[in-house]
Amino acid sequence: EMLVEKPQPKKPAEFPQDPQNNNVRYWLIKSEPLSRIDPKTGKDVKFPLSELQKLEYEQWVGVRNHEAKNNMLNMSKGDILLFYHSNAPVPGIVGEAKVHNEAHPDSTQFNAKSNYYDPKSTKESPRWWCVDVSFVRRFRSKVSLEQLRSNEKLKDMTLVKRGRLSVTPVRKEEYYEVLKMEESKEINDDIDCVIDQKYIKRIE
Repeated sequence: EMLVEKPQPKKPAEFPQDPQNNNVRYWLIKSEPLSRIDPKTGKDVKFPLSELQKLEYEQWVGVRNHEAKNNMLNMSKGDILLFYHSNAPVPGIVGEAKVHNEAHPDSTQFNAKSNYYDPKSTKESPRWWCVDVSFVRRFRSKVSLEQLRSNEKLKDMTLVKRGRLSVTPVRKEEYYEVLKMEESKEINDDIDCVIDQKYIKRIE
């Protein structure tokens, strides 16, 4: 394994750390909970929160957008990630994950058989970086994109304003507002996957 120095992010993190919570930052990552076969590779892209729950951590590979990559370069170990199910009949936030390891080169960029292969990328100067992500908890019930959009306090949330980006920063006020929305819900297994309700509590 060649160790390449992690590059400085092109832009510093947009929102400050949260001094009330171990100086973490908050982010949102998107994943597809339902089967969809990638036409190039014939592989299923499905990765619901329940898959992450079974693993110690997952490398968050395959992000091929420079702004999303920059967001990952700005992440610190322990940062909190809202886990968002996209490409579902009701897209929305279904739980929390955290940054398990800081950014390292995304191994799929070097693999010619991967749909994330980038022939311009070399081991000496990788173009794409990713973090490792681990499971924290599931939500009581999904907080849908529609609910996020109709909350006046979240009108400036990056997810709401720039829906296509797969890794976005979250202000601490927005994070706490999302938690409030979650806490007001009845427990419901509407999270597109099966995770025991005991995992609604944070697992430290």
